[in-house]
Amino acid sequence: MPEEIARLMGLQVLDRQLQELEQTLATIAGRVEGQREENERNQAELQRLVEEDQQSANTRKKAEKELAEGEARIRNKRMRLNLVRTDKELQAVTHEVDSLKETNLRLESELAAMNEGGAPRAARIKELGELIAKGRAALAEAEKEIAEQVEELKTSIAAKRVERDEAAGHIPASLLQRYNTLFTRRAGAAVVLAKGGTCTGCRRLLPPQLFNEIQKHLQIHFCPNCQRILYYEEKITAETA
Repeated sequence: MPEEIARLMGLQVLDRQLQELEQTLATIAGRVEGQREENERNQAELQRLVEEDQQSANTRKKAEKELAEGEARIRNKRMRLNLVRTDKELQAVTHEVDSLKETNLRLESELAAMNEGGAPRAARIKELGELIAKGRAALAEAEKEIAEQVEELKTSIAAKRVERDEAAGHIPASLLQRYNTLFTRRAGAAVVLAKGGTCTGCRRLLPPQLFNEIQKHLQIHFCPNCQRILYYEEKITAETA
C-alpha cells in the first residue's frame, strides 16, 4: 500500500474521531440550549400576559369609573323626573335615562367579559412563574452537571486537532485539499476500499484496467463515479498468515 494512502487512512481515522467528539459536544450543548430556549419562551409569554393583564386592568378601571358616573347621572335624571312640568320635558329626561341605562348595560357586559377572560390569564401567569423558576433551577443544574464533561471534551478536541494537523502535515497540499473536500462531501468516507472490482463507497463497478492498477499499489487512484480515494487490501491466506 502506498505510504500516502496509509497516511490518508490514518488521517481519516483521526478526522472521524474528531467529528465524533465535536458531535458529542454539540449534543451536550444542545440539551442545555434547549432548556435555555424553553425558559426564554416562557419568559416572553409571561411578559406578554403581564402586559395584557395590566392593559386589561386599566381598561377595567376606566369602565368601572364610567359605570359609576353613569349610575350617578341616572339617579340625577330620575330626581329631575319629579320636577318636570311638561310631557315634552318628561320624554326628553326619560330618553336620557334610557340612553344612560343602555350605556351602563354595555359597560357591565364589557366588565363581565374582561373578568371572565382575566381568570385563565391569571392562572397561566401563575403557572408560567412556577415553570420559569423551575426552569432556571434546572438550567443551572444542567450547566453545572455538564461543565466538567464539556471541558474534558474541549481538551480532547484540542489534543485531537494537534494530532490531526501533525498527520496532515505529511500529506501533499493538493492531495490534502482533495481529501478534505471528499471527507466533507462524502460524510466522512473519503478513502474507501476497492473490493471485487467495485468501489465500496458508491457500490459501482470499476473499469477492470483501473482495478488492476489499484492492486499494484503504484500510485493513488480515484473512483471515476464518486471521486473517492481508493485502496486495495491483499487477501490473507492460510499459507501467508
